[in-house]
Amino acid sequence: MSESDIVVVARFTYRHEAEFAGGFLGDAGIPHSVLVDDHGGHITLSNSAKVVVAAEHVVQAREVLREAGLESS
Repeated sequence: MSESDIVVVARFTYRHEAEFAGGFLGDAGIPHSVLVDDHGGHITLSNSAKVVVAAEHVVQAREVLREAGLESS
């Protein structure tokens, strides 16, 4: 899978929020990854946690997150 096949479906300030969203995707059977840029362990307020999926799962992933009240950005 190339980088162009990966789509960010949600961004969060904290890792635990992204992991929580990823749990909904996992329960729905959607393969995903949580990418975290914690700047060497320092907390930032820059939406540094992202949930990504393969392009083919974007529509389904966004619907799952919307239904969970975790709107994608």
